[in-house]
Amino acid sequence: MTNGIAYQISGTDDPGGYIALNCGAECYDKAMSYFDASDHFKRIACFHDAEGWYLQAAQRDNPYAYLNLGYVYSYDRCEGNYYVNADAAMYKRLQAVPDERRQRLAFDCYLAAAEMEMAEGCYKLGDMYKHGTGCEPNAQLAFRWYARACELSYDDEPVIWGSAALRLATCYENGFGCGQSFEVALDWYEKAVTGLEIAVRGGDWFYEKALAGARDGQSRCEQELAG
Repeated sequence: MTNGIAYQISGTDDPGGYIALNCGAECYDKAMSYFDASDHFKRIACFHDAEGWYLQAAQRDNPYAYLNLGYVYSYDRCEGNYYVNADAAMYKRLQAVPDERRQRLAFDCYLAAAEMEMAEGCYKLGDMYKHGTGCEPNAQLAFRWYARACELSYDDEPVIWGSAALRLATCYENGFGCGQSFEVALDWYEKAVTGLEIAVRGGDWFYEKALAGARDGQSRCEQELAG
């Protein structure tokens, strides 16, 4: 799939962008499988290919493509060099992208996914507003997007609604963008623990740290409410 891939699937053959999306996901997963230093350039090449496919899918307004591009840019998967648009990807024209612009690209992609009502896009956009990454920091907007993520996530995988609940719980515990309430925070921490426990037991070990954070938050709120 990598090194010389042609990012060209006609719109009539892939109107929703899902073929391109799946090609991008395959490349992304392949990149994540390279851990050794000797495979560094293979890893970057795979991420470049993933970006190219996601860009093509995003041209067809695929919400998952926007979300995945957000991850490519926010985590700087291609280490400063990107295609940025689908035409450049088709002709293999990489360009150096400064951190500030890369972060703005991530923000724009998460915004697009959030506006298409993807729960994960909503809470990732909330993270951008919380930390002022790619935008000016805004606690109220961060809280608003975390709340929207929770509204949208109930039919999603436990890792999604668990992650959204954890973020909203932290807001209520600290009065970040909302009124402070240990009672409401505890309710959301309990939801977060439930979702993240299911996810970790199911093999999503990457979320063990988030689960530990949710349990700690639950304990803090229980202690505060106990007086």
